[in-house]
Amino acid sequence: MKFSGTILTVLVISALAVGGAVAQPKLEIPDNGFEFGYIPQNSSLKHYYWFKSVGSDTLVINEIKTGCSCVLVPLDSKVIAPGDSMRVGISWNVGRRLGRIGRYPYIFTNAGGDPLQVLLEGNAVQTTNELHPVAFSPFKFEVSAVGENLNDEMRFKVKNDSDARISITRISPAPVECEVELPESVGGNSEATGAVKVRPEFIDKEFECSITVELDDKEKTRITVPIRRKLY
Repeated sequence: MKFSGTILTVLVISALAVGGAVAQPKLEIPDNGFEFGYIPQNSSLKHYYWFKSVGSDTLVINEIKTGCSCVLVPLDSKVIAPGDSMRVGISWNVGRRLGRIGRYPYIFTNAGGDPLQVLLEGNAVQTTNELHPVAFSPFKFEVSAVGENLNDEMRFKVKNDSDARISITRISPAPVECEVELPESVGGNSEATGAVKVRPEFIDKEFECSITVELDDKEKTRITVPIRRKLY
């Protein structure tokens, strides 16, 4: 059978089009970097990222390499259908390091190519004396329970050592384990109070999480406070 040049050209183009339509997985991570700001030394922090499957085939997360045992990434699933998303929590134990620190886990998937990366960065300090203009007291929220004393709530202070009123905005997702009541602002050279209350479904569980706030000062200062519940 002979084909004319025009028909042969159409067949070649059609074949190429079919070949190009092969389903491909693809991962997208919007807002893949997070700045914790000031963080206390020897604390455990947590932040969530959205993993989005934006390809035409099922996405499989093969491995997440964190670079050290101080970063944990427990996954609810390793498979994300096309068009779906999965929230991934990354826990970071900053240890005894001080100053500017960061971790940069790599995400390997069945999409191949170069792995994607998420960024966790912050500035570790020893005491609240290094914070300005606002400091949390205590700088670590402990809602631990001892024996039959469930201790499901604690209060904290927020001190502003500047002359201007400072607004406080939580920029991290709300913790699933507890409710955190933050003051909306703190007057100049004044204090305000807040509270942490463990949700009923976590009253008999241990957990570690954190909240990150941003101030409306000139530097847009960020502060992250870890929250921990231990059962003794």
